[in-house]
Amino acid sequence: MTSIIGDIEHDAVTEILNIAVGQAAASLSRLVEDEVALSVPFVEFLTPDQSATRLDEATGGGLSVAVRQEFHSNFSGDILLIFPERKSLDLVRSMLADTVPLDQLTELEQEALIEVGNIILNACLGSLANQLGLTIESSLPTYVCGRGASILDSKNVESELVMFLQVDFSVAAKGVRGYLAFVMDIVSAHSFAATVSAYVARVVAG
Repeated sequence: MTSIIGDIEHDAVTEILNIAVGQAAASLSRLVEDEVALSVPFVEFLTPDQSATRLDEATGGGLSVAVRQEFHSNFSGDILLIFPERKSLDLVRSMLADTVPLDQLTELEQEALIEVGNIILNACLGSLANQLGLTIESSLPTYVCGRGASILDSKNVESELVMFLQVDFSVAAKGVRGYLAFVMDIVSAHSFAATVSAYVARVVAG
């Protein structure tokens, strides 16, 4: 199931999402009045179990926090921006210029991460919509906390696919690593693959 998309289509998705996070970085830079750099070093197509294992490895089995949105188009699912819990605090403190004591961060952390997530998730969905020629609708972002499998909240691990991306942040000269996950059922995953294939064909045809 994880070979659902070919190498050329995989490269196209990676390029589209790198463009998206570049646009998101510009928006975040304006928000925090400091340079923010974002990049997507890799995109993988994994099962929900494989994705949960990746997250647990990144946190040492600890908690992750995420911003989640549902999206609907000719393919549908959930998109999540995920951080190990401690790294999310590093990101928030970078954005707030270390002015807020750690014991006061809980509510502000959620608000700040939802703001960051809203910018990045909408940039990704917007870039996919623009490049693939689609209309994509999305829900309001929500904040969730848990370990790998509970964060992904996969409804059926046997019939779902996760497009899993590493996202590297550089904010206020500090490095923070997070992850993006698109969780789709197999029907939506096939529709996504077909849409990307059609996009590649249009690009090749000029």
